[in-house]
Amino acid sequence: MEYPYPIIDLSYCAPYTINLQINTDKGATYDGNGVRRFYIKSPHLTLHDRCVLCDDGGNPILTLYWKIMTMHRRCQVFMGESNDSSRLLFSVKKAELLQSGVMRLEVFLAKNKKESECDFRVDVVSGKRSCHVYAGESPTVIASMQNNGGFNVFVYRNVDYAFIVALLMIVKDINFFYDGVRDFAKAITPVALGIMMS
Repeated sequence: MEYPYPIIDLSYCAPYTINLQINTDKGATYDGNGVRRFYIKSPHLTLHDRCVLCDDGGNPILTLYWKIMTMHRRCQVFMGESNDSSRLLFSVKKAELLQSGVMRLEVFLAKNKKESECDFRVDVVSGKRSCHVYAGESPTVIASMQNNGGFNVFVYRNVDYAFIVALLMIVKDINFFYDGVRDFAKAITPVALGIMMS
């Protein structure tokens, strides 16, 4: 992506690659100076609850809601602490067709009403314990995650890293339906991130 592409807010789009260090103990997001930027208000999301991501001042950035009765296990993400349709940012559903050991999530922005093609997609590979986020149906990777003795997420330049954090939260919770990535998904929540320039 050559130009900033905000999903949550332009302030989360950096003109350089962001390295996110994931800690599973604190449920908070820290920058490279150790300053808390985000925290998870409801870190133990279930299918009957919501999950709220807040900034350090306690302001809700976005809220995740699960639609538990849908065949594709859809999650809807709203701006702030809301479930009003006018505040919908994007929704995520598990794809029907899966390769062996791979879970695919399809991401649809609110303006994509027909959902004939996804705006982003997430492939989670259980054996390698890796996760890649792509722009639409293209081969362009906008973020990737590897377990190298600790969980490292690389968000490429001009990509909204708060959006990537939200996707990782969804990956964790959708594992309820897909045993093949259960261990990987458990490992990435609660999410705590350290942000550094590469």
